[in-house]
Amino acid sequence: MWLGLLAGSAAVMYLGLVHPYLMELRYPPGATPLERFNDHSDTALWLWLQLLDFAGGAAAGALVAHWSPRASWRALVLMVVGVLVYTVFAELPHTGSVLRRTIWHLAVAAGVLCGGLLYRWRERRGAETPMRAVPADHVLDLPHTPAWQALLVMAICFGGVIAYSLGSAFGGSGVSGFSDRDFAAIIAQELLPACMALAVLRLNRYPLATLLPKPSWGGLGVGVMLYAATCLASTSVGLLLGEQPAQPIDEMMAQSHVTLYGLLPLALVNAAFEEVFLLAYLQRGLRRFGASNAIGIVILVRLLCYWYQGPVGAAGMLAMGLVFSIYYARTGRLFPVMAAHFVAGLLPFLSTLR
Repeated sequence: MWLGLLAGSAAVMYLGLVHPYLMELRYPPGATPLERFNDHSDTALWLWLQLLDFAGGAAAGALVAHWSPRASWRALVLMVVGVLVYTVFAELPHTGSVLRRTIWHLAVAAGVLCGGLLYRWRERRGAETPMRAVPADHVLDLPHTPAWQALLVMAICFGGVIAYSLGSAFGGSGVSGFSDRDFAAIIAQELLPACMALAVLRLNRYPLATLLPKPSWGGLGVGVMLYAATCLASTSVGLLLGEQPAQPIDEMMAQSHVTLYGLLPLALVNAAFEEVFLLAYLQRGLRRFGASNAIGIVILVRLLCYWYQGPVGAAGMLAMGLVFSIYYARTGRLFPVMAAHFVAGLLPFLSTLR
């Protein structure tokens, strides 16, 4: 259910990004602030924009229905209620027409409802779609992770990182850039916990071979496209947040001076470490609690690990993690996610090479 709400909310947010640009069509070039105060809600163009809102809401409703349990209405109802509550607190159109105000209030919510109803209707008429019970990388021997084991492994792998991240974010300590020595320390801080976690899993008879990805040339291509999708998602989040003051990650990058010999091993180790333990182990192991809950837990761990980057940086990592988790939940292929993460860890540091 929560995955459906996330998908629908993302669609509505995209609609919110497009809408202001289309609203600019109502104003003549060089319009003054006073002229822009008039939203022209008595014109035909305004009605066309409401039709666009309805269509965007219908797309959001279809996404909510698609990503929520089959024949379930809870996510759809919550989405409609959320949109209606939002319109209560939003700025009203500058018109005295009760009909036009009613259209404005109900356009997106009615679209969500109609889109969800249409999807459920087509779902009932269509044949049952067989669901793949296991991910694609490994067909057999996929264990469910006990909650105590998941907590222990996450504490071993990410406990220190989370403590450092939160301490840097709330402790008020100054920021410093990255160097090759810092990268070597990070690699050691990831390899050592990884060995300890794998030892714990081995003692508990966990099939370690199921954590391995299956490399392929096609997976590299998919990884590049997946990285492009994460860039789009992160950019959209940045637009929603608007202009922000300088973030800690910006200062850290400005002070960083690294070489390719330090950067390449870090990008490779970090991509493998995070995706193996967060996706192949944690998300897949918690699938019995539902895809939405498993994805939510993984995203929470990512968010805590990267909170030191500041709100904007953490929000960008949240968007990236959401793209990775949804792709893995749908396909079960780990290697493309690792390739995308490798590119994401490599490209931002190219400007700091010396």
